[in-house]
Amino acid sequence: MLLDVPAEVTPWKRPDLGPWLTERQGEWDAMVWAKVDRAFRSAKDCADLAHWAEENHKVLVFTDDGITLDYREGRESSFGNELAKTFLMLASIFAEMELKRIKARVTAAHKHLRKTDRWAGGQPPYGYRIVDRSGGGRTLEPDSVTSEAVRYMGKLLLEGQSQWMIAMALEGAGFDTPSMHAYKNQGDTYTSKRKTAPSNHWNPTSVGKILRSPATMGLKLTGRSVKARKIARDAKGLPIRMAKPLFTEGEWAAVQAAMDERAITKERSNGASPWLGVAHCDRCGDRFYRQVNLAKNGKIYEYYRCAKTAGKPACKGQSVRGERVTTAIAALVDRLAGLAMTVRRFIPGEDHTEQLNHVTQAMKDLREEKRRNLFDYPGGDDEYSEALEVLVDERRRLAALPQRSSTWVEVETGQTFADAWAQPDQDDRRQLLLGRRRVRALRHQDRGPGRRQAGAEVRCPGEGGAGPVRALLLRGRHLADRTGDELG
Repeated sequence: MLLDVPAEVTPWKRPDLGPWLTERQGEWDAMVWAKVDRAFRSAKDCADLAHWAEENHKVLVFTDDGITLDYREGRESSFGNELAKTFLMLASIFAEMELKRIKARVTAAHKHLRKTDRWAGGQPPYGYRIVDRSGGGRTLEPDSVTSEAVRYMGKLLLEGQSQWMIAMALEGAGFDTPSMHAYKNQGDTYTSKRKTAPSNHWNPTSVGKILRSPATMGLKLTGRSVKARKIARDAKGLPIRMAKPLFTEGEWAAVQAAMDERAITKERSNGASPWLGVAHCDRCGDRFYRQVNLAKNGKIYEYYRCAKTAGKPACKGQSVRGERVTTAIAALVDRLAGLAMTVRRFIPGEDHTEQLNHVTQAMKDLREEKRRNLFDYPGGDDEYSEALEVLVDERRRLAALPQRSSTWVEVETGQTFADAWAQPDQDDRRQLLLGRRRVRALRHQDRGPGRRQAGAEVRCPGEGGAGPVRALLLRGRHLADRTGDELG
């Protein structure tokens, strides 16, 4: 049988071996291993298996170690068995000690590798591939195909595409998912061996994880899980860069800002009703929901109503026919028609405080090492002076760089609101009213203390009321405070 399982796993829990020790134990008389450390790496497992073999009258043979335990009928208490058991226990103790030494060496090696630009193993970040490193070991470099996929994601995000739309675009362009790319390249630069092909379907979550990961900037990460991963730092506390970044610093800052902005957007877009999020109840302020009824005569009636939500009943009498909503929105669009359209552009800032802090700490550490006479060897003073000089020059360079905050600016596109409204897609028009598209009418401003949310309001009467019941409130959430002056 092929036992492709680590010897530290107890024999009864090994998929290939376990059944031969339980339900199939009556089908054999002797079990043969090459060496003791191939059978187990635990003295307890050794004692348990020897005891089991004695109770079930089996023979255990370890050919290379010259050990045989023969517990067949009539031979259980022989002097040879007792002597063999002693040698077997000693061999298992040494095997357990060797396993602990191996684990300690591997742990120490990984701890050392975490502070170097060497690749410790495993699947590389999407956008990179594993290559030989000058001086020994392996490292990373941008992959010619997947690096373009990552850049394509960033480009689409900065153009206003959602993660769902980016996922669809990646599939349309024929880019493999990270798991499929690893599967196709296993045995080349990958050590994992998948037996079945993974899904090649992109999902928005994967897109978000890749665009959020500092690994796309060539930085080394540590941590077993995605949530636990953090930037690896060298002995001086500086981030370790393993490979060329896939974005410039400005592009990376813009991508992160766009991800932050999109993270607060909870509005549904795919498959939403025509004016979801645009029409609101004038009494409670909650959104109206569309209801379509089919009469017996085949006529379709469309209404927008205030709905019951958690902790709030539906407002009575707050119902508007669909055609009235459409008419009110058309009136709002007419009032917005001449407004200039703008696009938000990200201007990355410069903040080198963290880098300065790291360099300053590195200088303190270096001086502390000098104070502790850790450079007390031939050439040590020169080495200390050179290292300190490099850090001093780096601190001066960082201190001389400009410091400014990142910001968004509005740039006119040359289009009016009417031009943008002329697009054929209904959901794009809805997103335009909500201000969720990258191109918008006027810049959105957060509410300050005591200020109402800016917005154009168009009201129309509710159904069945004698008077002008103000049932519907249309909000253009993207409008600034000057909306009233320009639209009033």
